[in-house]
Amino acid sequence: MKLGIIGAGPGGYEAALYAAQRGIEVTLFEKQFVGGTCLNLGCIPTKTILASTELYSHIKEASQFGIKVEGAEISWEQVQQRMLKTVAQLRKGVEFLLKKRGVRLINAEAFYLGDHRIEAGGQTYEFDNVIIATGSRPAELPGLATDKRWIINSNHFFTRKELPKRALVVGTGAIGLELSDILRAFGTELTVVELVPQVMPLLDSDASSNYARILSKKGIKFIVGNSVKTIEHKEDHLKVTLTNDQELEVDQIVVGVGRTPNSEVIKTDKVQTERGKIKVNNSLVTSEEGTYAIGDVAMPPVSRGALAHVASHEGIFAVKHILGEANEMDWHAVPWVVFTDPPLAAIGQTEKEASQAGLAVKTYTLPYRALGAAVAKNRAEGFCKFIVEADTGRILGVQMAGVGADLIINEMAVVLQQNMTVKELSEVIHAHPTLSEVAKESAFALLGYPINTM
Repeated sequence: MKLGIIGAGPGGYEAALYAAQRGIEVTLFEKQFVGGTCLNLGCIPTKTILASTELYSHIKEASQFGIKVEGAEISWEQVQQRMLKTVAQLRKGVEFLLKKRGVRLINAEAFYLGDHRIEAGGQTYEFDNVIIATGSRPAELPGLATDKRWIINSNHFFTRKELPKRALVVGTGAIGLELSDILRAFGTELTVVELVPQVMPLLDSDASSNYARILSKKGIKFIVGNSVKTIEHKEDHLKVTLTNDQELEVDQIVVGVGRTPNSEVIKTDKVQTERGKIKVNNSLVTSEEGTYAIGDVAMPPVSRGALAHVASHEGIFAVKHILGEANEMDWHAVPWVVFTDPPLAAIGQTEKEASQAGLAVKTYTLPYRALGAAVAKNRAEGFCKFIVEADTGRILGVQMAGVGADLIINEMAVVLQQNMTVKELSEVIHAHPTLSEVAKESAFALLGYPINTM
């Protein structure tokens, strides 16, 4: 069996590695670098830099732990060099695995011609099955066209030789917030504008307010319910007017919102697209049998976000479907994380979504100060909100911000995947003192018997 995969991002290369181990002959096409946006321009560069800024933040708080540190400084150049080395190391690791597993890697721009045929480098290749995993790129917003100097997007951010003293970030999604956290850590005077009336539109309004309050304490200024109306270029800065007529003077605008799917690779009418995305069914099969689309470029019947780990899971699922070992994808328990300091994490339905679906719900929000581990770490700023079906106690969703949220959300993924109730969660023994006790404490509170809170 021969499988062709276009795109070597997380979805494409993990599908290739898995398929090769299952005895499938795999050819992987990539026009640039293996690892895709996530490894080279997104997840890994961002998290590598955030690791440095978080450590620097903790060093500045060292006196609160009885530790004396003098003269600590952070260097954008050195942090950037560490980031580039990390990316190169991980990219080589992926290339090594592909080679060891026998995946044929073709470094050329590839196009899908239909009938399981892929054209790349002037040659046409034929396969039994094809997976399209070409991902997405930053969108160009009206009035905010990037020029790589005054107006930049996430693709340009990590190659900057220096960071601006004053910046306007557009968007409070994961990209906008993570870049904002980096800029603020390096001392940039920062304003973040968001079109909708709250920070992080995917959250319930109360969780949004709690999260915004935490970030605002770091000096990040949010202006919600607004967008950029005009931009006036001065000699050495920009004068920006928002839709509420507020004026700002900044040295750079960072566009941190919007992605455009890379569906231009489709050169056949046999594969249908809608709003630039490839339409797929619950099995990730396109309108052409035997041809799959995964990750950011795909549009399944269920909205599941543009997330690297979703693309990876879908890629492996597609291979299982080809082998006849899987039927339909299940997207009801997809965790997502914003790696600010502290991180934000969520999974499942919001309170609003559950109510709109006709479910009677009850909620509980636990403050991090109730956790002994959080207080001991001097990281008591945070919260965890549970959304539960009132009649059954089934856990529908979790929204949280605080130290360790990026790890705890994976336990919540198991909870939601297994359709657990708060009673069942309360019966799980959690080690003490740990941050994961947020789950136990919330479960008991939802049962009406709070342990460490009133």
